[in-house]
Amino acid sequence: MESFILLGVYFLLMGSIVLLFSGLVSFFLPKIHFLAVAGISGLLGVIFSYFYGYNRLLLFAVIFNVVLSLIAIGLAKYGRYLKHKAECEMAADELI
Repeated sequence: MESFILLGVYFLLMGSIVLLFSGLVSFFLPKIHFLAVAGISGLLGVIFSYFYGYNRLLLFAVIFNVVLSLIAIGLAKYGRYLKHKAECEMAADELI
């Protein structure tokens, strides 16, 4: 039972780090392709599984990291899109 709690804490920390890393990289460095960031996140899942000895959860860790990474990338891209749209609207309002 304690191993499930410990495993949950590890995955919570790993997910938080992946969300933060992917979101920041995608927002501040938009030239980096999203598949590169998702691939690095998947690689972190592999390293996590081997480091903590959860070899049976390797596939879950990779999928978990890639999905969280893609969610963070999507939110960052959407934020940049909204920022661009707001700037265009403000520029259009100044012309009127």
